[in-house]
Amino acid sequence: MKKLFLSLVLGLLLVLVVASPALALTTADVAVTATPAYVTISCNQTVYNFAVVAASSTPSTTTAWATITNGSTVQTDQTIGVTTATWAGGVTWTHSDTNTPGENTAGMVTNRGGTWGVSDVIIKYDTPNYIYENCPASTGYSFGLKLYAPTSFTDGVEKSITVRVSAAAG
Repeated sequence: MKKLFLSLVLGLLLVLVVASPALALTTADVAVTATPAYVTISCNQTVYNFAVVAASSTPSTTTAWATITNGSTVQTDQTIGVTTATWAGGVTWTHSDTNTPGENTAGMVTNRGGTWGVSDVIIKYDTPNYIYENCPASTGYSFGLKLYAPTSFTDGVEKSITVRVSAAAG
């Protein structure tokens, strides 16, 4: 009986050893994911009216007036500028890229959530300036606008210009 039992165990072991390659895993799965380098920003403000401005005045919003929501999945370089070289309406104003007001010439600056006069950024038409360089992914911020009104006006017609914040992967 012992011999029979021993023979059966040995036979079973022999079958298992021979069959073991058939029981081995023949595949290995790896889950792969990828996040697109997606750049997207939006602003909670779409219009601002400085109302009636006096010559050489410098009216401003608060530096937390507008908020940029950054839904980007990558670090971005964000710039701010105006979309035209002139302010529309009646006798147009020239937009000063050096923020130097003059006759029918206006300038503008922005400040990213700080104090006016400290780290202000000139808002230009030609080659917009950084409002937030190396902005981390998904990091929002606030900013304000400050007008440097012309030193003199030729008419009293309302003027307008578009300020644009742009983001690019950086």
